[in-house]
Amino acid sequence: TSSTYQMSSRFATERHLAIDPDNKFLWRMNRRRLEAEALWDAVHATAGTINLKMGGRPVVPPLAEDEIAALREKWQWPITADPAEHTRRGLYILVLRNFRFPMFEVFDAPVTSTSCPQRDVTTVAPQALWTLNSPSVYRQAEQLAARVSKEAGGEPDEFVAHLWQIALGRPITEQEQAEAIALLESFKTELEADQSALAKVCLAVYNLNEFAFVD
Repeated sequence: TSSTYQMSSRFATERHLAIDPDNKFLWRMNRRRLEAEALWDAVHATAGTINLKMGGRPVVPPLAEDEIAALREKWQWPITADPAEHTRRGLYILVLRNFRFPMFEVFDAPVTSTSCPQRDVTTVAPQALWTLNSPSVYRQAEQLAARVSKEAGGEPDEFVAHLWQIALGRPITEQEQAEAIALLESFKTELEADQSALAKVCLAVYNLNEFAFVD
């Protein structure tokens, strides 16, 4: 509840930057990326699919063939039988000593075979590639598109405005709205179903820095 913790990382004046450019005295909040588990939760929360059940056994979500290739035997990743469990919070996903959940590995989860006093925070190409190409993220983008369509209707301007409100927690700007509608229309010319185009726009929003970073 401190004032420093609640400050925006975007706050700065020439005086502040001159005296303490590295923010050693905490005159603003430092921008930070969501941890892997929190990012997993954010994707599912916005899609409306997150299971907020507390406690219980670890969850083992299904993985794509290339994601599970690092394991010698597939039986070492026994998929949880109940599909409703697959979208539980990242905190409950099974941790193996010899295998890291692929998304968490990409987004800097600790190596489980050694002691880790502090997580690294990197910005590397595989992170964007995972968010763009992962079947699990695309499924959530489809769910988000269905949610936004149901709540806001199918008109492009209403759709993108509500999408911004859900995913980014703020109103969309005029420029963003124009660009998002243009992107949506470009997808419609290439894809057969409108719903697929809407899902592609939702996937693009999942790839915005603003979705993954806390300012």
